[in-house]
Amino acid sequence: MRVLLVYANKSRDLTAAPPIGLSYVASAAEVAGHDVAVVDLLVAGEGEGALRRALRAHRPEVVGISVRNIDSCSKQRPASQVGDVKRHIELVRESGSARIVVGGPAVSVLGPAVFESLPADFAVVGEGEVAFPALLRALQSGEAVRGIPGVYERGGSGNGGNGPDRLPGFGRSGMERWIDWQAYGRRGGTWAIQTKRGCPMHCVYCAYPGIEGAKLRCRTPREVADEIEHVAASSRPRTFEIVDSTFNLPTSHAIGICDEIARRNLRVRLTATGINPLGVTGELFRAMRRAGFRSMMISPDAASDTTLSALDKGFTVRDVRNTARLARASGIRSAWFFILGGPGETRETVDETLRFIESELCDPRCVTILMTGVRVLPGTAMAALALRDGLVTRDHDYAAPTFYVSPNVEEDWIVARVQRALAKNPGIVYAAEQGTSKAERWFNAALRTLRFAPPYWRYLPVLMRMPPLAQVRRYVPPEFANPRTL
Repeated sequence: MRVLLVYANKSRDLTAAPPIGLSYVASAAEVAGHDVAVVDLLVAGEGEGALRRALRAHRPEVVGISVRNIDSCSKQRPASQVGDVKRHIELVRESGSARIVVGGPAVSVLGPAVFESLPADFAVVGEGEVAFPALLRALQSGEAVRGIPGVYERGGSGNGGNGPDRLPGFGRSGMERWIDWQAYGRRGGTWAIQTKRGCPMHCVYCAYPGIEGAKLRCRTPREVADEIEHVAASSRPRTFEIVDSTFNLPTSHAIGICDEIARRNLRVRLTATGINPLGVTGELFRAMRRAGFRSMMISPDAASDTTLSALDKGFTVRDVRNTARLARASGIRSAWFFILGGPGETRETVDETLRFIESELCDPRCVTILMTGVRVLPGTAMAALALRDGLVTRDHDYAAPTFYVSPNVEEDWIVARVQRALAKNPGIVYAAEQGTSKAERWFNAALRTLRFAPPYWRYLPVLMRMPPLAQVRRYVPPEFANPRTL
């Protein structure tokens, strides 16, 4: 069949993320014998025009749309991405009779409820490498779609048990065949590499176990190094990014990958999306440094034992402090993520977290990203908590930005307290912040011109210390926020 796959993500927060998941699916569909084309709306420039041209050129029988994000996950500055995807579906309908399939992380999170927001014909949840070719085979032969694991049909009955199958293993994404890497390079993009799937952690708000499963499926260090070596020679990205939900668990696996890269002397730059304080050791950071890691993202979410316990993070403040100490000693630049206002949060626990940020992360090599309110996603413990407390109903529309803020702390007090923290640590980025986007775009453009390697967020502490930016940074008052608050 003629298949057009559409990467609908247009968000460039922190970095321009290339379509690794869609690339896995495109490669699998091609291996199954289908004629596959990809249109990437993140780098296309004129989104609707690029989609219209691709539809005319390829004349697809099936259009698959990959939806990466439901929204911005920012309570103060909500930005839904579902509306854009709905418009893409309308364009496909106008162009012909192609069957429309939606997939990607956002669809896996929403499940069959996605049809309430997106008028597609089918939805693929979980890993699509098997489910999508199976759906194409059924459509081509005229067989029933019902019963294909991970596939839902709009208006279909009895699909509730079609949970996704989990692949026992996976290999290279083949992304170099499906994207214009030069376009990503011009935007400061990093090349995505996945070393494992699945997450055994139990964070109350997180949907990763629903997307990838709870059981870890790890690639061997040799396989990962082979892929990096191949892409480094063929596409020459300036930085590779390990995009596992948690790179360093198990720690032995992460160290094994680092050691293999160092043993081969690949001389590549690396960054990691997910570092968990539970698996941090001095040996890990030394191995990362030898392999070529220049930066990493660390997600403790809080620096209060009370809050960490309520979020079910599985580690303590002692682990967070140890991670900060070892990160500073390693010399690897780091971005730290915290959520304020979660279950059990009080003024005292917020203050505890912010005092840690003021004292332990006030370093030109650290940037701290603060969020207020926990995004409630279906299938998570946070959603079960909200349902138990009567804050949502069973038929709640989770595609609408929905946030939980602890009733024990006032949001305007959190905003004021963050502003005081900013006076001590200018390396803080707050989700409520406005007025810095133009400066950030100029800064990123300057870094590209000067041939600095991405990710460019690692230089944000420098930008935010520059006058007059430090004096003009502003926040959106909570009373102007309009998302649903629980």
